[in-house]
Amino acid sequence: MTSEERPSLAERAADPDAAERWRTALALAKAPGEEAEDLLVALLKDEDYRVRERAVASLGRRFNPRVASACAVALADDADAGHRAAGLVLLARAGAAGRAVLLGALQHPSADVRISAATALPGLAPDAGTVAAIEAAARREGDPNARAALLLALGRTGRREAIAPLLAVLEEGNLWLQVHALEALGSVGDPEIAPRILPLLGNDALRQGALHTLARLRSPVAAEPLVRRAAAGETDGFLLAAARAALEALPASTLASLRPLWPGARQALLTILEDPEGDGPVRTDAAHLMALLDVPRAALAIVTHGPFRDGYAALRFLARTRCEEALLAVLQVADPEPALELLDALRGGPDAPTLLPLLVHPSPTVKAAVLSCVPAGLVRVSDLIDVLAEDDPETALAAALALASDETGAPLDQLRTRRRALLDRAGGPDGPGRTAALTALGTADGADVEAAIRGAIVSPDPAVREAAVAAGAQGRRLGDHELVARLSDESAAVRSAALRGLALRANRGDVPAGVTWRDGLVFLVDEPSAAAAGGAAVIALGGSERPRLVEEMLAQEPAVRVAALEEIERTGDAEAARSAMAAIGHEDVETACAAVRAMVVADATTADEVLPQALGDERPQVRSAAAETIARRPAGDGGTTLAAAIGEALVAEGDRHVLRSLLLAAAAVGDEATVEPLTLVLSQETVPAEAEAAAVALASRRPDACRVAWTHAPARAERRWARALGAATRQRGRAPRMP
Repeated sequence: MTSEERPSLAERAADPDAAERWRTALALAKAPGEEAEDLLVALLKDEDYRVRERAVASLGRRFNPRVASACAVALADDADAGHRAAGLVLLARAGAAGRAVLLGALQHPSADVRISAATALPGLAPDAGTVAAIEAAARREGDPNARAALLLALGRTGRREAIAPLLAVLEEGNLWLQVHALEALGSVGDPEIAPRILPLLGNDALRQGALHTLARLRSPVAAEPLVRRAAAGETDGFLLAAARAALEALPASTLASLRPLWPGARQALLTILEDPEGDGPVRTDAAHLMALLDVPRAALAIVTHGPFRDGYAALRFLARTRCEEALLAVLQVADPEPALELLDALRGGPDAPTLLPLLVHPSPTVKAAVLSCVPAGLVRVSDLIDVLAEDDPETALAAALALASDETGAPLDQLRTRRRALLDRAGGPDGPGRTAALTALGTADGADVEAAIRGAIVSPDPAVREAAVAAGAQGRRLGDHELVARLSDESAAVRSAALRGLALRANRGDVPAGVTWRDGLVFLVDEPSAAAAGGAAVIALGGSERPRLVEEMLAQEPAVRVAALEEIERTGDAEAARSAMAAIGHEDVETACAAVRAMVVADATTADEVLPQALGDERPQVRSAAAETIARRPAGDGGTTLAAAIGEALVAEGDRHVLRSLLLAAAAVGDEATVEPLTLVLSQETVPAEAEAAAVALASRRPDACRVAWTHAPARAERRWARALGAATRQRGRAPRMP
């Protein structure tokens, strides 16, 4: 900070307005020096939790011994719970340096301080030494609440080294500590300890805790004993949750052998489903158990008594032999949700063709979904023509696109019957069917196609004219002069389609004669859709002036600047992408995201500079856009800078949607620096599917680093790394190499 800035920031940090103090904490994150740190440390005591959160985030990027000392002081602040909580969060995020302070606080004379420190432990990436330190503190701890908190901290390490001391606590006979030890063992998540937990089901005082732990362990070993208990009449929520988790972990062959153990499953579970006022999680578990145990008419019961906490997801667990039964069940209700769940479950799989009967479902949404997910050519041409003739806006486009392809994958021009059907509808009366047919004909050529498009251009229906212009612009079905003529159409949507068509041709290198970027300027004050298309056309037609034009478009209305930024990727202009850097921190989220996505065509130097910065943005939409852009950049163009940035972001990210995007990026560009952060994600109790896919990708590219992670990872991550290494080995077609 300069001498002029210091008083200003100090005054702003004490401003009565919490929003101003928040902005000051954000500004202080970029200000070097001890004075900035002192101001941020002071804001840890702010009365507004949002200001404290911002101060924690700012200090997290500059954690040092001075900040650690301030956090230690915060731990002992009995008078200000917010101050203490802020210090705890900061220490928990600070890795080994923060963990050292927390471990030291376990010797504080105040039990409250020790409990607070234990609650924040173990921090990021705990190792065996962390487990030993927490275990030693738990052994000498005399306060039962503090010792219970330490047991939970042992569980949160997720490491196998914590299992032995936790199992030892179960033998002590202290109910308070036993309950906490069970919870901690569930956090470790090692299915192999299930046999040590099962005997506790006979202890009424520990039964619920033991079942809750078994539900988190998801151990196949527990499946049979739990099903036998359910058959004996134990159908409370705790047992159903544990049984569901165990059965979901079983292979299909073993699952089939357990079904006869509970002959009364249908009636017992149906009684639970039939109570609409019953506990939501219990009803959900009962629905899943009906599917897993393959009870008679399970599909109908699930559809009739749903939705549940997860909608109709239980349908996904039905046996493959129940597919026809499930189809009949979802056709008996008008609600589209059960059918859509079934469609989503079978989409792209070998059973997708069996979904064809859902075309008679009363919901247009379901019909459109069926047409989009069944294999090409499966639906009869006559049926598709009938759907197209219905002129339903929800199904017309899906039917037209299905008509445009068959099982051979041949171009539309070679599919004479299908092409003729689309041409007939494109030349027919106005409506959604005609619009859809014109859209599907965008890939076809010939004089008859041109005639259909030219006939549609003069339609009184603006939607038909728009579709005709869009289809005509894709090839040479319309001349440049015809596209230019549509720029004066009375419909903004048609003008927009014409502008987009001119931009499309320019990006193909087919710049329309006599048309320049200046012709798009007049549309910047048009209706929003046409104005946005005008901005895109200016960039597409900009040529060598494009970088300067990008900067000028940033001063336009939001719709215009977003469209202009989005056009950069289609131009493939790296210099224009560099000009978009100025908008990365724009206050408008859509503008910032569009600028980030433009970096997909930036040169490596620009991408290395901009994308890590965007990964640290306060807004989750911007962080997600940055991760997605990294994943989409050309293969081999992601250097160590981006891989390291992805690793850092994986550690810090708390938004599940952004985390999924980061995992996609890790799969694309991750290297050795990404392995440890990914291990942290894999050690969580539940992880997105993208996490395991990223692990397989990394195991394929960096097998040695992943094997090291496998041997040192927490229990859950160890199993997931083992699966990933096995999958990568199978992809390479050779036997696994043991560490």
